[in-house]
Amino acid sequence: LAFNITPSLIRRPDSYFIFFFATDWLIFPGQQFKISLSFIKIILSIITVFMAADDKPPFMDMDNDNLGQSLRFVDILDLRLVEAKNLSLRQGNSAMDHFVCCVIKLDSEEIFRSSTTAKTTNPFFGDDFHFEVQKKFRLLSFYLFDHYPGRVARPLGRITFCKDDIFRYSGVERWFPLKPISRHSDVIGKVCLELSYEYTKDSKLAKRLKVRLLDFCDLSLPVSRQGELYALVHLQRDDEQLFTDTKKLRVRRLSPESYSSAEAVYVDLPSGCFAKQTTITDETNFSTDPHPTTSGSMILRVSLWHDMPRSFSTFFHGEVRVPLTGGGGRHFDLSDIAWYYLKPRSKPSERDRSAKRNPSINANFDDPGDLCALKLRIRYNVDHILPSPYYNELWRLLLDSLSCKPFRASALSLLSCLPKTEVDNIVLPVVRIFLHSNQVKALIQTQCIEEISQCQDVNTLFRSCSFATRCVFELMKLVGHQYLISTLKPCLDKIYAERKCCEVDPDRLQPGQMLVDNLRNLVIYTELVLSRIVDSNHRCPQLLKDAFKILREVTACFYPNRLEVQWLVLSSFLIMRFFAAALLNPKTFGLRKDNPDATVARTLALVSKTIQRLSNFVVCGRKLSEKEAFMVPLWERFADERHRLAFIKFFDRISCVSSESSMTGESVTVLKEGVLFEYKANSGCLGRRCLSSKPRYCCLTDNEFYWCKHKGSVRLGLLHLSDIVLIQAIDEKSQGKLVFEVATPSVSVKLDASHSMEMGEWMAALKKACRRQQLALKQINDVCQYYEIDIEQQLENIHLAFLRHIETVRAWKEASSGKSEDERQDVYTLTGCSDEISSQVLHDSIQAVLACTYTLEQGHRAALVKYLRQMKYGSKDLPIGDDNYLLLRSRIREYASISWAPLSQDEDTTCIGQMPKAEENHTPPSTDFQNIQTVI
Repeated sequence: LAFNITPSLIRRPDSYFIFFFATDWLIFPGQQFKISLSFIKIILSIITVFMAADDKPPFMDMDNDNLGQSLRFVDILDLRLVEAKNLSLRQGNSAMDHFVCCVIKLDSEEIFRSSTTAKTTNPFFGDDFHFEVQKKFRLLSFYLFDHYPGRVARPLGRITFCKDDIFRYSGVERWFPLKPISRHSDVIGKVCLELSYEYTKDSKLAKRLKVRLLDFCDLSLPVSRQGELYALVHLQRDDEQLFTDTKKLRVRRLSPESYSSAEAVYVDLPSGCFAKQTTITDETNFSTDPHPTTSGSMILRVSLWHDMPRSFSTFFHGEVRVPLTGGGGRHFDLSDIAWYYLKPRSKPSERDRSAKRNPSINANFDDPGDLCALKLRIRYNVDHILPSPYYNELWRLLLDSLSCKPFRASALSLLSCLPKTEVDNIVLPVVRIFLHSNQVKALIQTQCIEEISQCQDVNTLFRSCSFATRCVFELMKLVGHQYLISTLKPCLDKIYAERKCCEVDPDRLQPGQMLVDNLRNLVIYTELVLSRIVDSNHRCPQLLKDAFKILREVTACFYPNRLEVQWLVLSSFLIMRFFAAALLNPKTFGLRKDNPDATVARTLALVSKTIQRLSNFVVCGRKLSEKEAFMVPLWERFADERHRLAFIKFFDRISCVSSESSMTGESVTVLKEGVLFEYKANSGCLGRRCLSSKPRYCCLTDNEFYWCKHKGSVRLGLLHLSDIVLIQAIDEKSQGKLVFEVATPSVSVKLDASHSMEMGEWMAALKKACRRQQLALKQINDVCQYYEIDIEQQLENIHLAFLRHIETVRAWKEASSGKSEDERQDVYTLTGCSDEISSQVLHDSIQAVLACTYTLEQGHRAALVKYLRQMKYGSKDLPIGDDNYLLLRSRIREYASISWAPLSQDEDTTCIGQMPKAEENHTPPSTDFQNIQTVI
């Protein structure tokens, strides 16, 4: 049955009964009634009308019991790979033959491999990445390898960070020393152990410990060899003395239903080793024996191994160390089943010897000095996302800022007054929020009016990094990325492939190079780029055209009858910040995956400089500068009326709403390309199922997705984007694959990616391209439907920005309401609100921001506490030794005092919304804070 039901009806918990109508019969005590389809529609229509009349706020329907379960975590990893220094060379080789690449891994999974950097022992990478991590991880590792022609790649060293190290050095760019690589360097995986005590009748032995290994996962071992695993079990003191003989335990993977059939080993415990045991009072806090009768603490060690094929050596996967006595001892009077993370060997003597051999190996990442080192900047954030109803008030507060008079007294304007480092991080979330709300045009108009009204020199209009300028720039990058690719990527591919020298500076010419030939090459490349830009107005998205039209109209209101000022504004964004910047940094703008070499980089710099100078010539109409004499022949070639009129025509067309549709183009645009593996399951000999995986060059355009053996060869398959009905990941963990499927009603293909990040990028690109194609065919003009925006995550970023600077906002409030003229003058100078009416509006906005921040943080605190109470430490999702557990608790420690910060009466009344239902029945602050401390 299919019904037209309003979204507000579906959200209500008391409307869930409608799903029972999916059956043909409704059963009542003693009777059966068959309900007709028309009767059901009539009843539902009446219910919908009555429920629509009772328009409750969405957050009133929040379920307090499921608050912890609805909490969502988003892991964001921002990395900047800068450079390396003092790399060692192989004996008998020179730096000219030296190639270096960097590999980044999460646990054992490779997520990035940089392009090789040649001819230096101090290579510069300059790579930036932004990853949304889709899996839990323990270790972030950087590996450096060097390559020589005809020789096997040699590892130079590694740097490994656990999550504690990532947070310790988050946001700091610094040098880290390289450590040597060994096969036991990084241990990953987890095992499920069952431990229990059994009493014996032997007078010399009081107990024996029963150990069973029930399951394991995430090991760096092929599936075909997991049957050869075994575990070694023994007791050990702190002084490394074996207390019992080592026992071998065969390892098998078992389902929870068959745990009782697992093999067990028994470890004998001497009678004088343990005192009387007490009862386990809490699942996370076991009783301990503070005064063991024997010297040293007793530890149970369970190590996991497997024999290497065609070798007499064994491979160590890691070990679990469970303290049985001492301050951290645990007692297992009852059977205890728990998951543990595998850890590397921990022997003090080995660590001491290793430190003596190489003093750069230490846990504190000291200054490497003249040792081999890698310069990095790491930023790792774990966003705790609440359900969307909790952000309604913050969302409304931001949208109402556009109608606030004056705008400089609004909550959105307060965001721009935060420190610059914070503003840089919140501009993109602000643009996404207003884009999702279909209010981005109003945002651009309001910001531009505010920017132009404060400008004192027309020559510097929109040339600074103001909040308004950043908003327009981020909108261009977000909405115009496909436009940028379709315009510049063909030119960049040609320049990268030909690598022709375009150096026109006589002081930089190399022996054998001709100035005339270089100038001819530069003219050809510049003319190609210019023609692609000035003829690209039909490829520009309609939303960007609307934004440029708004910019031009606002500028015309302040500077009437001055077309050159309108062209200056358009040139500042389109040329200076978009096309010219993309030519200088093609990798940063997503046009190329590899950095340009020295020849290509110089060509791109000269082309970019020429386009900028020509744009200035169009705006000002004056003769181009002759400061660089070697560029004069090039200026004379392009500073003519034909090029000037072409730029003016381009500016006029791209800022006119009535221009031709932006959904069509004369050429096919390549959105993404790369090598994937076609994954097939074929019927082999003797009826056996054989799996094959063959490399394929895959290409995604704005109309189709196809694959072939290699680039330029005959296509092996083709899927039109308008026909694709399925894009999903396939669970092939048993084969160790990362497979996703793309299917139409008639054709299906399964593709295997090298790592999860690559699979996520391909799936996201395919879904986005299919959505744009389907919406274009349906002629849907709703802009927000073209983009998948996690609105809760964007609002959480805004909330965290206010929360991190809550003391600053409090100081603004105290200053705005203070009796001292000096205090009020400080905040008025910052925001520009000086008259009495504006000052009152500013004061109300600050109070609303504080109240909204407090309310949201209380919701965070309650959700985290409930989540931690629902978690079982030692489960498969939260093994013993997991750092995520500590990171969750650190959020409560950091912001617990803010959650219960005293609110004055006027802040309570100024709060723009009610407390969510999950927070209505709080216990007193002191009691609830004690509960938090108990959980911690």
